Amino acid sequence: MKKVIRILLLVLVAIFIIIQFIPNGKPSNQPSPGKDLFEITEIPQEVGLLLKNACYDCHSQKVKFPWYSNVAPVSWLVTRDIKEGREHLDLSKWGDFSKKDKLKALDKIGEEVSKENMPMKIYTVMHAEARLTKAERDIVVKWAEDFAEKVFEE
Repeated sequence: MKKVIRILLLVLVAIFIIIQFIPNGKPSNQPSPGKDLFEITEIPQEVGLLLKNACYDCHSQKVKFPWYSNVAPVSWLVTRDIKEGREHLDLSKWGDFSKKDKLKALDKIGEEVSKENMPMKIYTVMHAEARLTKAERDIVVKWAEDFAEKVFEE
């Protein structure tokens, strides 16, 4: 029995080592100068901190890749989440958005944050600073609503 467990353990370790060589396609950070939300918009400091801590690692071109983003199979999940996040909303491309796209994005931000869909629970496990309290969620939702009014009036 001990021999079977030892062999199984060696096989699992070998598989773990082998999968480290499978490319994960990790997205790169390629922000376009002058397009990022923070570069072209005045964001209240408190809101800015919340957005950077809870949103920017998946919804921008300014991702801070933690150590585990280089270790398979977790790296595959990180890569998938960032790619999907950017597909839905890339705040580093805010300057390229039409007025209509900005309004949709702000509406979606308010909706997802208020429903506690964002930030994703799996993200907040490793990123305590991204866990938003009810009060912080309210701040982000109120900002999104107020900012949408400003965008609408432009």
